Amino acid sequence: MAPFAPGSGLPWDDPEFSQRMLKEHLSQHHDRASRRFEIIDQQVAWIHQAVLGGKAGRVLDLGCGPGLYTNRLAQRGHTCTGLDFSPASIRYAQAQAAQAEVDCQYRLVDVRTADLGSDFDAVLMLFGEFNTLAPPDAQSLLGRIQSALAPSGRLVLELHFDHYVRALGEQAPNWFARPAGLFADLPHLVLHESRWHAEVAVTTERYWVFEERSEPSVYSLDTQAYSNVELEKMFERADLSIAGRYESLTGELESEAELFGLVAERRMCDSGASP
Repeated sequence: MAPFAPGSGLPWDDPEFSQRMLKEHLSQHHDRASRRFEIIDQQVAWIHQAVLGGKAGRVLDLGCGPGLYTNRLAQRGHTCTGLDFSPASIRYAQAQAAQAEVDCQYRLVDVRTADLGSDFDAVLMLFGEFNTLAPPDAQSLLGRIQSALAPSGRLVLELHFDHYVRALGEQAPNWFARPAGLFADLPHLVLHESRWHAEVAVTTERYWVFEERSEPSVYSLDTQAYSNVELEKMFERADLSIAGRYESLTGELESEAELFGLVAERRMCDSGASP
């Protein structure tokens, strides 16, 4: 199957899959789905101060998951909107916002096609979510983000390093067994293989999931690698300019260099005024 072929990708919107994914998001034993809360707290503090200048603003989180960033930002006085494709995560985020009585709204939508709204002081897309979009969808999303930003608003993207994506595709096949997990509620065996498509700079991962007395299920995930030059061109086409690059969004260098941050702004017109 070619990278980003129709029908590929994990079933984020499947109710049972999304419920299992929610457990992974909330786990404090690993950073595979969402980071542990202590790291999220550090990143939220950095976004609040370095991106939003310590002032209350309007924040849009694309691929917000269970609202781990938006609810924390709202507790600092920001008005937040979260968009995600996972029904279990959206329900959890809504319940947490109601319990904390914070100013958050959540919508169950596909960010590739959703109306993003407008006049946001910050738009977030974290944890490498941007890399999982097919390049045409990623380019289209950047254009809609540009329209969703306030004149002085900023986009915060957290991206996978291109060398990390390649290494992911070149790793050896492996397997693991679980009593329960992301792919099944009952004991199961998972065979995993990766392929690096050098011609398009994409890693494809496939998972064969075997449960007792049932046919195996097959899942796939594509991750696009971007060079610095490619990112600059994509931003330019979307009338965005890169204002800063950061080795982490905590203000400190993280031990595992899988992700880096980019902060972008709307490009200035020739006259020097914001468009």
